[in-house]
Amino acid sequence: MNSLRPTNLLFQSAETTNRHFEEVMPSGSWHGHPAFLVGGGPSLRGFDFARLRGRRSIGVNIAFYAFDPTIIFSMDTRCLNWILNGTYDRGSFPGLRDKFKKTAAYKVWLLTYSASLAEDIFIVPVHKSYQDGLGSFTLRYRDGLGHGNNSGYAALNLAVLLGANPIYLLGYDCNRPPDASHWHAGHPVPQNPKHLDSFIPRFETAAAATKKAGIRVVNLNPASALRCFEFGTLEEALND
Repeated sequence: MNSLRPTNLLFQSAETTNRHFEEVMPSGSWHGHPAFLVGGGPSLRGFDFARLRGRRSIGVNIAFYAFDPTIIFSMDTRCLNWILNGTYDRGSFPGLRDKFKKTAAYKVWLLTYSASLAEDIFIVPVHKSYQDGLGSFTLRYRDGLGHGNNSGYAALNLAVLLGANPIYLLGYDCNRPPDASHWHAGHPVPQNPKHLDSFIPRFETAAAATKKAGIRVVNLNPASALRCFEFGTLEEALND
């Protein structure tokens, strides 16, 4: 999930020319509405993604392969590279690149450095710098996004800026069984437990900020290693 700078020519060092996401979805666009954030955790293996149809949602990284989110979001430009150059298609995700090109979802990437991405990608800036964003969680678009060194954290920060409340977390596990690091197979760089452990104190920062702001964040995986948010069930969330 970290935002390593790729060497592929899809990402040329340059002044950023992509449109900012705030132009099409301003701050508060989801004010008072529930939103579902879909991460990559293995707890979602076998999940019926059709249950999210019609909901405001953010699909992190390649979650869009399983359902049609409102927003496709990532801070990992390697992931975008793997989508566009067919790495995923050659693995466990045939047709992923074509689906990405045809999707009606907003494609949004958090940039932690200046880069030129495909023209249909919207961007959100990082809070001040990569290092500043690492430990930050913001409440205003103009402050950029905190990222906690993972796309799931940054997606939560984006949902807060959009005004969503409550926010429901799916696949935010921060733990992994021995046989899988994601709900899907074929990830080019599987997560390791130490990396996942490093996310937990970052999310504690997010939990403190959202609680102080009166924003309810509900983790829908009771077995998640993230104990800083309240827990709930999908049935309760869908009836919200």
